[in-house]
Amino acid sequence: MGTEDELRLLRAYEPVARFTQGEYFFPVSAERYVDRAGLWRLEAGESPVEQVAPGGLTLDGLAAAGGAGQGLQLSLSGIGNGRGQLGAAHIPLRERPSHLRRASRLASVGLTARFIDTANKVSLLFRGSVPGGSAARSWLLQRDHLEPDKPVYYGRVLRDDPWIVCQYWYFYSFNNWRSAFGGVNEHEADWEQVTVYLDGTGGTGTDGLPAPRWVVFSAHDETGDDLRRRWDDPDLALVDGRHPVVYVGAGSHSGAYLPGDYLITVRPMRLRGLVGVLRWSGRLFAPWATEGQQGVGIPYVDYARGDGRAVGPGQPEGWHAVAIDDDTPWVRDFRGLWGRDTRDRLGGERGPAGPRYERDGTARQSWADPVGWAGLAKVAPNPRAERALIERRTRENDDRLQALDAEIVALRRELSQAAAGLPVASPEVRALQPQERKLLGLRMERTRLADEQARTATAETVAQPPHAHLMHRRLPMDPAAGFRARAMSWWAVLSTPLILLAVGAAISPLGTGGLDIAAIWLLGLLCVEGLVRGKLLAVLLRLLLTAAVLALLFVLWFEGRYVLAFAMFAAAAGVLLVNVREAWRR
Repeated sequence: MGTEDELRLLRAYEPVARFTQGEYFFPVSAERYVDRAGLWRLEAGESPVEQVAPGGLTLDGLAAAGGAGQGLQLSLSGIGNGRGQLGAAHIPLRERPSHLRRASRLASVGLTARFIDTANKVSLLFRGSVPGGSAARSWLLQRDHLEPDKPVYYGRVLRDDPWIVCQYWYFYSFNNWRSAFGGVNEHEADWEQVTVYLDGTGGTGTDGLPAPRWVVFSAHDETGDDLRRRWDDPDLALVDGRHPVVYVGAGSHSGAYLPGDYLITVRPMRLRGLVGVLRWSGRLFAPWATEGQQGVGIPYVDYARGDGRAVGPGQPEGWHAVAIDDDTPWVRDFRGLWGRDTRDRLGGERGPAGPRYERDGTARQSWADPVGWAGLAKVAPNPRAERALIERRTRENDDRLQALDAEIVALRRELSQAAAGLPVASPEVRALQPQERKLLGLRMERTRLADEQARTATAETVAQPPHAHLMHRRLPMDPAAGFRARAMSWWAVLSTPLILLAVGAAISPLGTGGLDIAAIWLLGLLCVEGLVRGKLLAVLLRLLLTAAVLALLFVLWFEGRYVLAFAMFAAAAGVLLVNVREAWRR
């Protein structure tokens, strides 16, 4: 397939991107970014060293500049990659995007998640983070040199029978999710993608092109089957029936199928056990703990409202398409980072690698195996292909059943001959047990295959519901409103510092009774949390039950030891009587 054919196919199904009002950064030309970027080398334990000054690079020469290591330990940066702050850059007030009105993200999660979020903020002081002024400098770079009014995507077409895969890669000069929209991370440069899966078996649409079957948007918390949506999914909006609409997250640039605000929680991998304990304890004392299926983690909101700029077919602005593939030199031969390398151990504040690679230089699964990445290796592209697969499996099962029957008959004859005339308990007969187990395994396999054949003989390829493959359907939050929403927002702001004050009072060496005061304070804060969430009575009931259990344990231990001892003596006598009775009957 030539470049012209690839571009025609990409154009036929190119997405429509709807951004959120207040977005700062849009898909731009990677070529123009590289023309303005410098190339930096980062050695372990050393400051970044400028290898190529800004203005000394081109996209065509990027692979050569990466050297024999193909750019590993190198990073592109359009805003500088030295040590320290970037200086007092600012966006002129008259040019700033409109402010995004939003409620507190912390109001949607519990106290434990708020503490984890606080710890994450504090960790930015100790791990690598993007210096202040980075977003402003990158925005000025975008305005002056990157032509954001000419949005670009880099398209790739891959044939992986029975699928034809169309990938659309978008390059952003900055991800300002944390500083502008309260997200969990921030980094220079960003690569995101949309992937459309076409029927490669000859099934065509009304225009003679391969028929579209599935689509995948970049997402933060989805993997495998949950990534994709079927072309007839009601969650998927289409322009002219062939251009999927992606709602782009503000600052994060992730993709959503439905417009709205999405609550997501990041669960730190190294703290998975602790997070599980906290989640269990949260259910004990917090009746709201099971409301937000996200559980305990670092909470953040992805604003994908689609109420801002729109780019694509049928919109005021269209895409500028550039074809890439495995042989494109800057894609294939540069494994370095696109964006400042902050050395962040968690990775969230480091620039990403290009479309083909992860930060460690290994190939991205979405590039190397986009079919398996979306869980489509096990899915037929159309009912006709599925029926053909069923018929092929039926024939193979018939052949296997005949082979099993012959093997079972031969093995039974062998066992009968070997045991003929010998005592059942003889060593020679006992030595036949492995063959008996093999015979049992063969019969179990034959039974399973026979059942499968009976099902497939009458099976029809009935279309499954659009969401049948989903384990988790990503949906936006219900918008909060009214006095309660405002109360929850303000309480989310105040609750964490108040609890820290209570803990401080408990450990303070000044005065006495610190623990008692802190306990009363913490119980009061828990009641306020229940009040603003409309669960005060449930909280009080849990506290009363907990107090009752503790009081009972106290009485039993300090005042009821004789009762416990008597119960143990009685239990011992009862067990003795039962054992003696059973022995007497024997």
